[in-house]
Amino acid sequence: MKTETSLQWKLVKYLLAFVIALLALLWLFQVVFLDSFYQRFKIEGIEKIGNTLAANLESEKFTEIVAQQARQNDACIRVLNGLGQIQTTNTMGCQLYNLSNAEIAEYVAQAQANGGSYLDIQSEKVVSELPNGNLLLSNKHGSKNLIYFKIVDNTSYFKTIIMVNTHISPINATTETLRTQLGYIALIVVVASLGLAYLMSRKIVKPIVNINQSARQMAEGNYDIVFTGRGYKEITQLNDTMNHTTRKLKEVDQMRRDLIANVSHDLRTPLTMISGYGEMMRDLPGENTPENVQVIIDEAHRLSNLVNDLLDLSKLQENKIELHIQDFDLTQLIQTVLYRYEKFMTQDGFDIQFQPAESVRVNADPDRLGQVLYNFINNAINYSLDDKRIVIRQLVNGNRVRVEVEDHGEGISEDKLNYIWDRYYKVDKTHKRSSAGSGIGLAIVREILELHHAQYGVRSEVGQGSVFWFELSMASDSKSVPACAG
Repeated sequence: MKTETSLQWKLVKYLLAFVIALLALLWLFQVVFLDSFYQRFKIEGIEKIGNTLAANLESEKFTEIVAQQARQNDACIRVLNGLGQIQTTNTMGCQLYNLSNAEIAEYVAQAQANGGSYLDIQSEKVVSELPNGNLLLSNKHGSKNLIYFKIVDNTSYFKTIIMVNTHISPINATTETLRTQLGYIALIVVVASLGLAYLMSRKIVKPIVNINQSARQMAEGNYDIVFTGRGYKEITQLNDTMNHTTRKLKEVDQMRRDLIANVSHDLRTPLTMISGYGEMMRDLPGENTPENVQVIIDEAHRLSNLVNDLLDLSKLQENKIELHIQDFDLTQLIQTVLYRYEKFMTQDGFDIQFQPAESVRVNADPDRLGQVLYNFINNAINYSLDDKRIVIRQLVNGNRVRVEVEDHGEGISEDKLNYIWDRYYKVDKTHKRSSAGSGIGLAIVREILELHHAQYGVRSEVGQGSVFWFELSMASDSKSVPACAG
């Protein structure tokens, strides 16, 4: 497996690559291409002089303009008009003075053939005396003469010849100086970049390393770890996210522990009952009665309901359950559900009241809403105290219907109301045996009601009881008709 390069070394490599590329660019422009740029600059300058003079030929200040251009550009200028008049500037060593009439005529012909202008680049000559007294004419290293001719026809003088001469000085010494300077600059910049890379790695990499170390502890199950890295906005946001994740994982881990404890209790209790009654019926012939068999059947049903609740919750959370929406009588559904609680009302002394003023129809899944009602009523039964009175209300407001289930039990403190819909959450951590549920009923209720896009909630006061409710839109053809009390 290929070893990954650390971020610290990547920063060093990227920064060095940038510095080297920048130095190479400077070397190319300041050393390699300096002579070419300089020559191009001089050529553009001499052409600009010619264009400026051509544009001001008829100006009253033409002589001043000629002198100004010559002075500013270190150039020699001669202007020959159609009347044979010549305007010149006195520049020592001007090559234009050395041109014969024939050479001038040749330059003029080349300018006319070239569209009105012509530039000649000549290497400057240097004369040296040999030991025998003869003269040697040779090229002056790096020095060049620029001779520029421009022909202007559209003037009152019929034809004007503008001649400009300047020279390109050798820049070998300048190039050598720049090479030396760039060498020192390269050394300084490389050292500075290494120092900068080190500082950047300390500022950028160290917080990430700290986060990685804390994340490893979190992966090992230490959810009390706190991510404290700071330094810049992104790392602060990452730390906040990791701390939030740690808190959520801690909550999930606690929920998992509670689930194992709760489900284990719910499984162990009916299994113990089934095992105990089975052994009793086996060992004691007189105990083989229909009542004992019914206990075993009831406990088996309890186990089946627990498994079904767990499966339903899993499917609801994964959106694998499809609702079967239909128009049905909600009032009748509530009465049907209450009919199944007659045992509690008769044997355990519960008083479950439901007196709707009218019959209401809704568009929903009757089976899933039945689950919601069962869980609300089971919750009311499980947490009722001495007052075993449970009130179910059906309230109509416009085109909305609200169903409330009120108990007079122990109630829920305000700081815990937001958590009762969470998976496996219990108001108190002491498991309480449910008469008809699995302990995850409210989580199932939340998923079902959210699939229906219904509003739901709870009002509670410690020591006074709780009111669980949900609200749906009535069916469009729902008619208010008297309803019989259930």
